[in-house]
Amino acid sequence: MSFAELTRNRFSCRTYQDRPVEDSVLNAVIEAGRIAPSAHNNHPTRLIACTTPAMLEKAALAAPRFAREGSIFGAPVVLIACAVEDDAWVRSFDGMNASLIDTSIVVDQMMMQATELGLGTCWVCMFDPEVVVREFELPEGMKPVSMLTVGYPAEEIASAKKREARRISREDFLL
Repeated sequence: MSFAELTRNRFSCRTYQDRPVEDSVLNAVIEAGRIAPSAHNNHPTRLIACTTPAMLEKAALAAPRFAREGSIFGAPVVLIACAVEDDAWVRSFDGMNASLIDTSIVVDQMMMQATELGLGTCWVCMFDPEVVVREFELPEGMKPVSMLTVGYPAEEIASAKKREARRISREDFLL
């Protein structure tokens, strides 16, 4: 699959098959995140791979709006990406900390790898980070940034016409 096809095939999957993700497939997704580039090569991202019922339930506590079947959207895997701000590169001009950007790159690469492998994903930011910190006993300075649900989709991507209608026009996108 070309990158252009990959970007057009990826969608926010919110319904998953009751089927586990094989270890080799999940490891490929995690590896895509591990090797993601980061500012100054600092790699300030840490990942929690929720694969057991207990871990999935903890993740779901942080996102009750999306809790379903003991997980988030019923996904068999939830990857929680956390930023360690003290490990990140900081721009000297204005003090901008790159940890959120770096962590987003990690999630994006995992999301695209999952799509290529036939998995569905949904990038979830609507969750309570304090619940994640508490439930997973995160150390001081580690901030939950994003959750990525992962599994075999039980739904199909909307039609190309419907997806295009929801996108920003090229004229509005370019300044």
